[in-house]
Amino acid sequence: MNIAFTICSNNYLAQAKTLGDSFLEFHPDWKFIIGLCDEFDSSFDYSAFDKFEIIKVKDIKVPEFESIVKKYNIIELNTAVKPTFIKYIFTTCDANKLIYIDPDILVTSYFEEVIAILDTKDIVLTPHICSPIDDEYAPTDYHTLRGGIYNLGFIALARYDKIKDFIHWWHERVLKYGFCDFSNTMFYDQLWINYVPAMWDDYFILKHPGYNMANWNLHERLLTQTSNDGFVVNEKFSLRFFHFSGYKYNNPTSIASYLTRYNFESRPDLKNLFFKYHNLLKNNNIEQISKLKVYYLFVNKRVAVSPRKKSFLRKIINRLKKIIKVFLTGNV
Repeated sequence: MNIAFTICSNNYLAQAKTLGDSFLEFHPDWKFIIGLCDEFDSSFDYSAFDKFEIIKVKDIKVPEFESIVKKYNIIELNTAVKPTFIKYIFTTCDANKLIYIDPDILVTSYFEEVIAILDTKDIVLTPHICSPIDDEYAPTDYHTLRGGIYNLGFIALARYDKIKDFIHWWHERVLKYGFCDFSNTMFYDQLWINYVPAMWDDYFILKHPGYNMANWNLHERLLTQTSNDGFVVNEKFSLRFFHFSGYKYNNPTSIASYLTRYNFESRPDLKNLFFKYHNLLKNNNIEQISKLKVYYLFVNKRVAVSPRKKSFLRKIINRLKKIIKVFLTGNV
């Protein structure tokens, strides 16, 4: 069985349905699963999701789940359970080929290249960018370097018996180090995947510009709409999926919350696709769903400390250590 899946909490189910609908439109012989990192909300009717299988996170037996719920915020939690979901789906659902896709993605055509690559390769990744960008705007290649070379809104896998060591290793790391904390070189589950080319062999880095088009690679990719309502990248490559990372439904005039390089005036080629996505979210009841109760909601209390404040605090701590040493030993 070939399976694609996503992971989300209740408040992101409209995005997950939009993704699932679009994936099954072009891959009707695949199964689509929503990994629900949440409990069911009794006030909501989930029957609109009947074409998908919903697997709750408690059913996949994440080790020390209660403790990671307490230490991770909602995004960290959703990404930290990804390797466990992968293991569960491979072993319980008897998956042959497995594709993970972030919920804020719209599939626009058949994944011809990925499906063919998985016949011979075990891991398929997509890089954030395939050409450099460094200017006064964001994001640049410096920004994407901090978050990881490869974007984990997408990963395709095959032959679990050959990659189970990789999944176990990744699973152990994200349960322990799955924070978003640039000061400590942590970025969810994503940064760890930088190790794949060094530690594993049967992988493929897919540079096809139609995969994982997003705000971070707009400098190298131009979109054209075709006569049959499809989309082409750089007038040559079919758009396979667009990743709407940073897009806010309630702020539809902005491409992404952290993008400063482009807007819809400078990139009119994006308007029709974003308009389509906004309407799909609306039709999938995002205004109600975004307000659903999230059961595993932990407001992360970690506070970022500036380097100057860190240096000042370190000096105070060192001074206190010296005072304590003098007090205990009597040596000045």
